[in-house]
Amino acid sequence: MRQKPGPAKEPAETVVKEIRRATRKHYSAEEKIRIVLEGLRGEDSIAELCRREGIPPNVYYRWSKDFLEAGKKRLAGDTAREATSDEVRGLRREAAALKEVVADLTLENRLLKKKHDRGWGGRRMRYPASEKIEIIRLVEQSHLSVRETLERIGIPRATFYRWYDLYQSGGPEALEDRQPCPKQVWNRIPDAIRQQIIQLALDEPELSPRELAVRFTDQHGYFVSEASVYRLLKAQDLIASPAFIVMKAANEFKDKTSAPNQLWQTDFTYLKVIGWGWFYLSTVLDDFSRYILAWKLCTTMKAEDVTATLELALQASGLEQVEVAHRPRLLSDNGSSYISSDLATWLEGKGMTHVRGAPYHPMTQGKIERWHQTLKNRILLENYFLPGDLEAQIEAFVAHYNHQRYHESLDNLTPADVYFGRGEAILKERERIKRQTIQTRRLQHQMQAA
Repeated sequence: MRQKPGPAKEPAETVVKEIRRATRKHYSAEEKIRIVLEGLRGEDSIAELCRREGIPPNVYYRWSKDFLEAGKKRLAGDTAREATSDEVRGLRREAAALKEVVADLTLENRLLKKKHDRGWGGRRMRYPASEKIEIIRLVEQSHLSVRETLERIGIPRATFYRWYDLYQSGGPEALEDRQPCPKQVWNRIPDAIRQQIIQLALDEPELSPRELAVRFTDQHGYFVSEASVYRLLKAQDLIASPAFIVMKAANEFKDKTSAPNQLWQTDFTYLKVIGWGWFYLSTVLDDFSRYILAWKLCTTMKAEDVTATLELALQASGLEQVEVAHRPRLLSDNGSSYISSDLATWLEGKGMTHVRGAPYHPMTQGKIERWHQTLKNRILLENYFLPGDLEAQIEAFVAHYNHQRYHESLDNLTPADVYFGRGEAILKERERIKRQTIQTRRLQHQMQAA
């Protein structure tokens, strides 16, 4: 059977176009004018504006053309009227105001574009001479005020006027950027002194920058700070990491002593001699000055070893030869030799009191524990095969520790300086050297500047 012919189906593309035509948004005249004016302002690109409004770019350009043509026709029609017409004068004022708005927006868009493209207005930014001239030209040609123009491009007024004065007095060459050169510092350490500091650091590499600064001030009578020594050695690549572990401790002890021989700290530490076994170093340290009063290398840790070390300390301090109102107190831990009745009887006979720290709290004896660490960081860098060799190294380091090593906690004085009462005179002399050095540097700077 033959099928009856029906109505022909329309193509799919035609259906889609009809649907779009039926659902297309219709813009009023006011909306079209608003979109065209936004495009003229130039705040966004035409493509972004069309995407936001949902119109093709060709539609926008057609509206823009119609808008301009309509305005042209209207103005041409108004020109043909009587010049005295109020309507014509009003339209002319509107046109002039519109032109000013468009000009302002165009100029602002141009300035913002240049600022964005060139990166103008950055903090402490340096500008080449060509950009300085371009900025001057922009300000001169702008119908805006100087302040408004500079605000839009982010240039401080003081900077612009400095450029403008240079340009007027010396031309474009005067705007060339001059590289900043370091100003002469009046307090700069002379080159000869720098070489002496470097030589001292090479001769005594075990000294830290703090110790080098104090040693140089004492030996040469010329003040240099720890920071200056550190920067000088850092520039010469002479700062090396320590060969031992530095442990962080509290800044100061809570209950401080106020004079030597008020409190003595004592403790044992272990030292090994290869082929002989372990030896035990008993030390007595003055709490106020950190001065090592006595030490003894023992084979045991008995009360007799403690009393023998204390006898040496009493002899070294001179307290055995004179009568004093208060004998030193003894501070120790709770080792078996320190809690024995033999030690208590001996101390009672000497008129000394005994204080022990809390169990498992070595921080109470922090100064002598720190002495043990300092000692081992130095003498354990080598191996020892005879007890006599170990004793000789301990004796040499005790002498260095007492008389040569500067302590930061003692205002960079040695323990011997503090124990024997020389500290105050040394600090006054260092202060005098510092003032004299600063005055000498200032005079040298004034002579060079003259």
